[in-house]
Amino acid sequence: MAVIVQGPSPGSRDFALGLSKALDYNLVEAYHKTFPDGEAYVRVEAGPQEVAVVVQTFSRPQDTSFVQALLLADALRGLGFQRVVLVAPYLAYARQDKRFLPGEPVSIAVVLRSLSTAGYTDLMTIEIHKEEALTAFKGNGVSISPYEYMARQIGLDGSYIYLAPDVGALKRVERLARALGARYDYLVKKRDRITGEVTIETKHLDVRGEKVVIVDDIISTGGTVSRAAQLLLEQGARQVEVLVAHAILAGNALEKLISAGVKRVYAANTLPPHSSDLLQYIDVSPLVAERVKSILSGVE
Repeated sequence: MAVIVQGPSPGSRDFALGLSKALDYNLVEAYHKTFPDGEAYVRVEAGPQEVAVVVQTFSRPQDTSFVQALLLADALRGLGFQRVVLVAPYLAYARQDKRFLPGEPVSIAVVLRSLSTAGYTDLMTIEIHKEEALTAFKGNGVSISPYEYMARQIGLDGSYIYLAPDVGALKRVERLARALGARYDYLVKKRDRITGEVTIETKHLDVRGEKVVIVDDIISTGGTVSRAAQLLLEQGARQVEVLVAHAILAGNALEKLISAGVKRVYAANTLPPHSSDLLQYIDVSPLVAERVKSILSGVE
């Protein structure tokens, strides 16, 4: 039998509750506090069992969420748990998956090695930026694609055109579109590696009168998606919606998306929710629960 341990990071509670309900596992909330000097403290009160499943999304402040996850692994190992699984719906630092400029770290590799060293035997996350980055985790690392599940939950179907914001994201859009029997394509995005500025170049797309869904892993500042939406609407799209795994929505991202004419953003519940009529969140904890069952039963 396993126990679900609810981590203290913002956004972990609802996901842990959903996972506990779907798996019918007991749920334990980790106690936490911050010392006067800013250091994190956690404690878990759980009886001796074989498996602990920690739910800790790496929401802001990401560094604190990361350190809390490390401490939880050691706490559970100290209680005698032989297998400690981390479910991190959002895994921070995943976008720095290579050395873009000399002198940079491969940030996601550092994070994954640290989680392994802390004592996690398994790691599950929703849509890591590049799945091959998981090779840095020494245990069983799994990235779960949520898009088909999300699309079916909200009734998206083959009547839409599905678009990747750049060619690098084309594979995920192709998988989704083929599953739904829909058309798909991609836009041409370029990012300045020094300034981070993103430009969307015109690519001829026959979207006149069509309903379009932009599919992406992360919306951070909203710049890429808002530019893409503007371009598509200029080319005659009837409406533009967005399907995203991780809605960070930093700064004035929501205002950018609304001004660009985006009709709706569908986001997985991997991070704390924002309050806006533009947003609709989809609970993907049942999808993760199925993978947890498979892994713990030895199917994968």
